[in-house]
Amino acid sequence: MTHTTRIVTIRREARHRRERARLAGRGGGWRLPLVGAIVVSIVGTIGLTGIIGASALGVMSAGLPDPSELDGLGFAQATIVYDRAAKVELGRFEKQRRRVLGFDQIPKQILDATTAAEDRTFWDNAGIDIPALVSAAAENASGTGERGASTITQQLVRARLLPDDVVSAGADRYVRKVKEIIQSLRINERYPGETGKQQVVSAYLNEIFYGHGAYGVAAAAEIYFGVSDLSKLTIAQAALLAGLPKAPTSLDPYRFAEPDKKGRLVVPAGSPPVVRRDWVLGGIAATGRWTRLEEAELRAAMDEPVVLAGERPVRIPGGHFTWQVRRQLQAILGPDADLERGGYRVTTTLDWRAQRLAEKWLTATAIVPNVSRRSAERILDRSKIPSGDRAWIRALRGKDLHNGALVALDYRTGDVLAYVGSAGYARDNLASRRFEPKYDAAGDGARQPGSAWKPILYAAAFDAKQLSPGSLLLDVTTEFDRRQDWAPRDADQRERGPVLVRRALQYSLNIPAVRALQRVGNERVAKTAEKMGIRFAGGREAFLQSGLAGALGTVEVRPLDLTSAYGTIANGGVHLPPRMILEVKTADGRVVWKADEPVGTKAISPTAAYLVTDILAGNTDPAQNDIWAEKLQLRGPGGTKRRPAAAKTGTTNDARDLGTYGFLPPTKDGVGLVVGVWLGNSDHSYPRAARPATSLTAAAPMWRAFMRDYTRKWPVTSFKRPKGLIQARIDAWSGGRPGAWTRETTKEWFIRGTQPGSRKAIDKDGLLYRIGCGGWRVDPLKAELGPAAWRADVADWLRRAHRGVGVVGRHDSATAYFWGERSWGGPLIGSCYRPRENGGDRGDGGGQGDGGGDKKDKKKQPPPPEPTPAPTD
Repeated sequence: MTHTTRIVTIRREARHRRERARLAGRGGGWRLPLVGAIVVSIVGTIGLTGIIGASALGVMSAGLPDPSELDGLGFAQATIVYDRAAKVELGRFEKQRRRVLGFDQIPKQILDATTAAEDRTFWDNAGIDIPALVSAAAENASGTGERGASTITQQLVRARLLPDDVVSAGADRYVRKVKEIIQSLRINERYPGETGKQQVVSAYLNEIFYGHGAYGVAAAAEIYFGVSDLSKLTIAQAALLAGLPKAPTSLDPYRFAEPDKKGRLVVPAGSPPVVRRDWVLGGIAATGRWTRLEEAELRAAMDEPVVLAGERPVRIPGGHFTWQVRRQLQAILGPDADLERGGYRVTTTLDWRAQRLAEKWLTATAIVPNVSRRSAERILDRSKIPSGDRAWIRALRGKDLHNGALVALDYRTGDVLAYVGSAGYARDNLASRRFEPKYDAAGDGARQPGSAWKPILYAAAFDAKQLSPGSLLLDVTTEFDRRQDWAPRDADQRERGPVLVRRALQYSLNIPAVRALQRVGNERVAKTAEKMGIRFAGGREAFLQSGLAGALGTVEVRPLDLTSAYGTIANGGVHLPPRMILEVKTADGRVVWKADEPVGTKAISPTAAYLVTDILAGNTDPAQNDIWAEKLQLRGPGGTKRRPAAAKTGTTNDARDLGTYGFLPPTKDGVGLVVGVWLGNSDHSYPRAARPATSLTAAAPMWRAFMRDYTRKWPVTSFKRPKGLIQARIDAWSGGRPGAWTRETTKEWFIRGTQPGSRKAIDKDGLLYRIGCGGWRVDPLKAELGPAAWRADVADWLRRAHRGVGVVGRHDSATAYFWGERSWGGPLIGSCYRPRENGGDRGDGGGQGDGGGDKKDKKKQPPPPEPTPAPTD
């Protein structure tokens, strides 16, 4: 058809419109008595049997919903999830993609296009089009056609305002048609005039299906043209959308679209959706109420190519967090709540800034080392990774470390501030067995915590008053289970002999941790851990069955839970479960649920929690632990003041799981930050690297980078000591009160009433020492409080220690001094001679020496001949 022919046709349709409007009359002029006559006429025309005369109206009206239900008509809408500021959309749950609009949000050209396509007498008719109905009835009765002639009001009624049995499959189509007509007339009577028409057309435009998953015109504009602001649609685009509801599947533009030379997705001019678009444009020109199209404008609109937005992947900026929110939301609203259709607006706890930082650093740590060097440098530049961090990131190349997770909580409320379940939720292009983007390793994945478990163990021991930070534990490789030939070693395969709990935990020694678990018992640790928020993979029984191996973090837990447990320590022993939702509203803004003020439960005593905190705080303080602090130390604003922080790393066997967990003191406004990091492979495979990464080389620097960036402007605060603690001076090697055996003392914190010398003192005086060779000598056998079977390995260590440091035993670990020390607390019990010095560890001067003097004396001595191997945990 030529443009001239089209214009002639348009003018002819304009004359027809005026005539039909005259016949239909004004909507407000109809009255129900006339309805009966219309229905009787139509019923007679279509030959519906069993209904005679005016009684048709009463029979067919029975059971119809009240027309006033249009006022409360709801639409299936997506549930939308937002960040804590209710500004950033994190995702949505939907089966029908729909965005509901009010009449004032619908552009006039959309209204004109819709009426031109579906009901050109809409603004004038009484809900039905009499001439069209009569014509359709005649055609249907004669068998010459299947004409519908449904108005916009009728289509809305059919979709939402008829009983289910009338519109269900198999129902009588003639009965449905008559009831549809009656209900449409009733709607028009109930909602008269311009305002009523506006309400009807708004409901229609929000309800109708446009194909390709789009319900409502707003969703259709986004799906087909990528337009969220409908005022930006061209008249040609509006016309194409308006033409789709007639046959949304067969007219789907995507069925016909082809890429052009520019890479655009273009629908050919002669295809059915474009032909119908042009017909609608002609209708707009002929019948438009607000839109005026001159001949040139009409021609230009018809010539406008149909360029589609293209298939777009569903964006879920919140990633795994959004799906965790869904679980909590279903639990809050109940199993019957329809989240895909309910249209809820959910304000979550997520801090978008924290989330973006978490994603940034996980990308840098787990993605960058596994892409090409050129791509890696582009990512680092685009992410604005500081030059000071690029060295440790580049060092991870080739370490076969592909995935990670990060959780940040406010331990004062339980609010989840950042939650990233994999190194890249949208990185499907990098997916492999080692990197599964969509699997949530933070909340669904159970991983071995390794040494990151030790603070939970020691917290239980302190709370049970079985150990104190000043308790003596032996760092001597021991066959703890002869039946299984199980003799765990420290990460660097050194045995440092007598060690107090504070240093054993700070320096992450494995063997003292096993002895600690034997002292307090698996049952007590399991109960305490569960109170702190831990859910063991396999339940509590799994931890009980692990035996003493449970001390080393061999039982899998979820990183989310472990982070929450660290938050319990930070919060003075009070546990608040992680929460992700602050408020839930309906689509119209009505609050249906609001989070209560958080109320925690006591898991451990404030005093036990502080003792663990105080020990872990040493890991970020170079004055206490320069090895760990090199990777974990934080600075306040301007970098001039050290920021106190408590942290612990964890590296599992063969480096399959790397972790770092830690927290800050609460800020002055009450925010308590705890952050947990896990790195590894999705398939839990061992890294294929000659020298795998460790927590100190991967997880720790990433933890520090996130903490540093997120708290950059926070004021520096300190951990506050609770009541119920007392500081006492103790023997620096054996714990307990100083005595004649003492060569050095130190101060330590105790729960009041358990300090050395008290009635319920935990630590025995002089536990490590025995008289021999005319003086007090170190006797580790006296300090072995475990089963008698363990004494053989302690005796073997004593024999080897007499020969000095670096002497390897039957379990392939070697005698060593503790970092920075030059003895094991004094001369060893046994032979009364001083062995030659044979070097070894950093600070290992060979021989047992006197161990006398204070720290100043030690600093004057010459440096050791060899540095201590760097720890791997």
